[in-house]
Amino acid sequence: MARTTAFCICAAVILTSGSTNGAEADRPKNHYSPYPQVANIESGVAWPAGQALPIFATPADRIDAISIQSLTIDEQIAFAALQGYVNRQQPRIYLQNARADEGRDTWAQTSTVALGPLNVFDYRDKYDLLAKYADEVDGLLLYDPSRNAHLRNLASTVAGLNRLLPVTSAMQAQLQRHGIELKVALDLTNLSLSSPLEVYEHLYNHYWEKCEKRLIISARPSRGGDFHHTRDMAAACGAAVVWLDCRVPDERALLEKFFGDMTAGKAIVLGWYATERSGITTASQFGIGTMPADHYVSSTLFSGGDHRIQIPAVPPKPPLANKAYIAIFISDGDNIQYTQHALRKIWDASASSRGQIPLNWTIAPGLVDIGPGILNYYYSTATPQDCFVAGPSGMGYAIPFNTLTEPGAAVGDYLTDPVRLDGYTRLTETYLQRAGLRAVTIWDNATPAQRASYAKNCRQLYGATVQNFKDVPSVASSIAEQRLPFDKLVIPYAGTYEHIHRSLRSKLKNWDGEAPLFLSYQVDIWGEMRPAKIVELAQQLNREFPDKIEFVRADHYFNLANESHRLPFNLAMSPLTKISAGQAADLAQQAIDGTPVTLWSCSDPDAAWLQLDFGAAYRINRYVIRHAGASGMQQAQNTRAFTLQASLDGAKWSTIDAYKGNVENVTDVEMQPVVARYLRVTIDDLGADGRASIADIEVYGSRQP
Repeated sequence: MARTTAFCICAAVILTSGSTNGAEADRPKNHYSPYPQVANIESGVAWPAGQALPIFATPADRIDAISIQSLTIDEQIAFAALQGYVNRQQPRIYLQNARADEGRDTWAQTSTVALGPLNVFDYRDKYDLLAKYADEVDGLLLYDPSRNAHLRNLASTVAGLNRLLPVTSAMQAQLQRHGIELKVALDLTNLSLSSPLEVYEHLYNHYWEKCEKRLIISARPSRGGDFHHTRDMAAACGAAVVWLDCRVPDERALLEKFFGDMTAGKAIVLGWYATERSGITTASQFGIGTMPADHYVSSTLFSGGDHRIQIPAVPPKPPLANKAYIAIFISDGDNIQYTQHALRKIWDASASSRGQIPLNWTIAPGLVDIGPGILNYYYSTATPQDCFVAGPSGMGYAIPFNTLTEPGAAVGDYLTDPVRLDGYTRLTETYLQRAGLRAVTIWDNATPAQRASYAKNCRQLYGATVQNFKDVPSVASSIAEQRLPFDKLVIPYAGTYEHIHRSLRSKLKNWDGEAPLFLSYQVDIWGEMRPAKIVELAQQLNREFPDKIEFVRADHYFNLANESHRLPFNLAMSPLTKISAGQAADLAQQAIDGTPVTLWSCSDPDAAWLQLDFGAAYRINRYVIRHAGASGMQQAQNTRAFTLQASLDGAKWSTIDAYKGNVENVTDVEMQPVVARYLRVTIDDLGADGRASIADIEVYGSRQP
């Protein structure tokens, strides 16, 4: 990581008795609060501005479950549409994968998902399920996929706009045999559209105007494709379903027309593409992230339930020493189908390995909407050694700068428009906050402008990794805006023990030992580098280099790096920092435990203060206060009026900031730097419940020479 000696252009203020710094009531405040209010709803959906995906209501007490394996391809199309319409009112239908990696009933029996008993329909009576909910559709849409498989996507789209059940003539006959009399409201069987381009041009010209522009589904409609995965979401939301091959210039140009009508920071793709890089780079041009979901099951069901995220507490970081700090990042958590299936199996099977050394698991921030129970399962069963970071490259998989040439994806910069870039990073910040994530793995590289956008808009970030698949010279470590480190992975996507071990041994043998060394690696979860193998690697290296290395969490890694380079780091995370309180001192530690889920509170207006002792003087330039209600766990309280004071000796105090009439959940202030050892926050107004409460405090400072 590059060293730097530059600091904020503001001069430091050494505190003396009676001095004040910026406490004037009328001075501009650098206010920042990205939290939307978390909604837990009993019926319907909630999709406010700033929320990438809709959230659904609490599932019914009893769920109707039907095995996907019992359905033909076109029955899957129809039942997914029915599921979307029904679950939009209240989740009641579960299209269940009987062959799921994690087990058919595993998630249904997981407390954080909280599904009631399953009424399981088998192959013989699947149409009885359709009959039960027939009055929740407005008729049939008839289509003929034998003419062109892509007509399945057109049918899904048009049916979703009109709450119709998309069926083939064979399915229509089955409905009639089961006594289900639904009229044909639309007939698409006479359409003579022979190519994918013709189908989606027809969709664009005749139906796209009516479609939801915050979401698009990319689903393969041919054999071996996606016939139910997230199609329920398309039906529930009126989203378009498309499948265009970005290696084909005309098809890519048409997909770009769809994306061009969507807005960066307000749109997401669910699904997958003909090839990874050709599709992801196409969406990335528009600042639109993709949530890989071509095997994600029953999205409208898992989008229901309790959306309050149980963000884990963060242990204090280790003290900075002259060591080699190693952070291992595990793929492929941006892939929500992986979090639903393979990760659950790997996670549970690795219980004995997890907790032995720090492991950094990539996860999809969008799970806060589309799978809160899934995210909360991993959070609730994590050890203090398990750290979660955002998969590439934030809210939805994006490739700002591609370093690997593939058909339809040349090496180069894709996210160049500054408005779209800022839209993507702003949406990313909202979801980093909501999911409690402090680091992001960027695929592949980020230009200086892109790094600056992350630094400006993603205030939640402690750091990011960048990677290089084909030795593009611009891929390098850097510091953006004198605060946010971008660390070049030594190896991206390492697949074997021998590869990563050989690299680490070489780096450690060549280390001069004159200053701390920081090494980050990414391992391919699909290879042999499972948690047990990473533990084996750490044990082997500790034998080879005793007392010289330390494996660390990502949040610790980036804070240690900034501390080493005399850049601002979160002093609340330091093991030297002590916190005291005027009342409820035993709960004061909860105000600096790194999660807004826990609270410090008191009821005595004369004792409504918290005091931090950093153990030494630091040059402090920023503070963040997450007030009660910041996580959605607590009702927002009117305890956001406060005074901030600083001191060098704990005896003479100076007021450096004050707030009145503050209505935000999070106060994030970049201030004129002061040199201080102590910081005191005094709550000036008790809440409506007669209590002063704070969820979390962060203070950023740099070491003095």
